[in-house]
Amino acid sequence: MHNVAAALQSGNGVKEYAMNSDESTSQNIEWWRWIILAFGMALFLFGAWRFVLKHHFGFIDAIHCCLAVIPAGLLLLVIAYVVQHAKLASVVPLAAAVALLFSSPVFDVALGLVLMGAIAGPALSDWKNENRLRESTTTHDGENEELK
Repeated sequence: MHNVAAALQSGNGVKEYAMNSDESTSQNIEWWRWIILAFGMALFLFGAWRFVLKHHFGFIDAIHCCLAVIPAGLLLLVIAYVVQHAKLASVVPLAAAVALLFSSPVFDVALGLVLMGAIAGPALSDWKNENRLRESTTTHDGENEELK
């Protein structure tokens, strides 16, 4: 962790406040991960609830949900790109996403799965990397002690 001293000028002199940029950034990211994960779960449950209301969910509907994951992922990718590069033009893909969400329970389920997967995938790989790093440092520490 890198500590950064932020200096504020006052009437009597300089006051220094230690800030840790790593902790504040990671805390903000963690909240966004949980919010997006909850939104994805809500979309998934909303789509499942719509299937329950129709009293119909068969094998073909399950296949449609699985196949709709690819276009939902592409739509999420397009929305992320457009929001990042042209915020004013992001209205069009967002309107298309809202229209698809209200028109089809299949798309609700698919977009919910994509959002949950987009958050869970990197989180799981980070967790695996941290475990591997811990195992490798404990292994190397043991070897270093034997060499002394």
